[in-house]
Amino acid sequence: MINAVVSDASSAAAISVAILLLFSAGEWLHRSLKVRVELTRKLTHVGAGVIVMTFPWTLSSPWTVLLLSVSFGALLSVGKLTGLLSSVHNVDRRTSGAFFYPVAVLGTFWLSRGDPLLFCVPIAVMALADTAAALVGQSVGQFHYRVFDNRRSVEGSMGFFAFALAVCMSGLALYGAPGWPAMLIVALVAAIMATATESISVRGSDNLFIPYTVFLVLDRTMRLGLRDLSGWLEGMMLALMVLVGSYRVAALTPAGGVTVFLVVTLAWALGGLVWLMPLLALYLLYIVTAPREGDIRADLNEVFPTTVGSMIVVLAFGHFGEADLFVPYLATLTASGAIALGRMATLRGWPLIPLALSGAMTPLMPVVAYEHSVPVPALALATLAGCAAFASLRRSDFSGRRMLSALLAGAVAWAAA
Repeated sequence: MINAVVSDASSAAAISVAILLLFSAGEWLHRSLKVRVELTRKLTHVGAGVIVMTFPWTLSSPWTVLLLSVSFGALLSVGKLTGLLSSVHNVDRRTSGAFFYPVAVLGTFWLSRGDPLLFCVPIAVMALADTAAALVGQSVGQFHYRVFDNRRSVEGSMGFFAFALAVCMSGLALYGAPGWPAMLIVALVAAIMATATESISVRGSDNLFIPYTVFLVLDRTMRLGLRDLSGWLEGMMLALMVLVGSYRVAALTPAGGVTVFLVVTLAWALGGLVWLMPLLALYLLYIVTAPREGDIRADLNEVFPTTVGSMIVVLAFGHFGEADLFVPYLATLTASGAIALGRMATLRGWPLIPLALSGAMTPLMPVVAYEHSVPVPALALATLAGCAAFASLRRSDFSGRRMLSALLAGAVAWAAA
């Protein structure tokens, strides 16, 4: 490790100087020429992306990337505390995007093992397409939708898709694989998934999720071939069918609908029918029990917390292919179902235990229909652990309590089964 870092020293020094010059240029533009922070922030965003895209050719060790990422994360923190990086931090909205940036670079380099295609294309989509979405949305955006306490525009999302598609196509063409027309289809899938991810990412988290989404699509399609590509296409078509068929009856908002699209696509593309059916059963239960009175709609803040723990297990299965992850996946769904319907019972004054039990049992029904060896005791213990964790956290301000409770249930099921 030490030898690799030492051999990278001259390249790392040059990269550090380039980043410092980029920050200095942004500060000069903002302080001397009075350029708006939103613009200097985006210029720095793009410039940093161009610089870090040299990593596959200039750096040989992920440890060097770790040292650079930690160093510039510390620089950003000092700049925020002291006000020295006002060209990056002085925005009116709440965002941690600047701090997610070095984490995304490090994570993408580690996942891609420094492969030029798998590293540069995700970073380029984050740097270029995300900037295009912001500029297009701010200049011509007319049709808006809410994502938590933020607003997105349809025009901005279209701008993101156009740039993401162009970047993916360019990267695949330079790489020389796969052949035509598979190249176009891979680029389309990556661009669609990245656009959907960007449209529901808030407070700078798009800097983290966009490169991961693009990497996931490219890595699996390049590694597993057209068989996996067909899974992505089938998943997106099935997700659209589910969305069109349930959008009105489920009272989804645009952000909630995009979340359903992503969840269904990922479950099918990475796990297939066996992994999708329990998830659809839980969604059907929500539709059956959803309120019909008033202007109550299923937004991102309801759909995402209920499914995020399960999606983390699905993604782990996509990376490692461990069939034993199916039981923890079921546990995250049973715990999420029990928590979701338990909350509903509490809000409406309905009997808590029967509704929570129905929420826990519903995801298991399609599995029991074709699988005779479901570890019910382990899943029951895991569901109880998840519900207990949620109950202990319900008065806290921790926003990820449902995700944490579902993941705890998955861990308990993993150990018990």
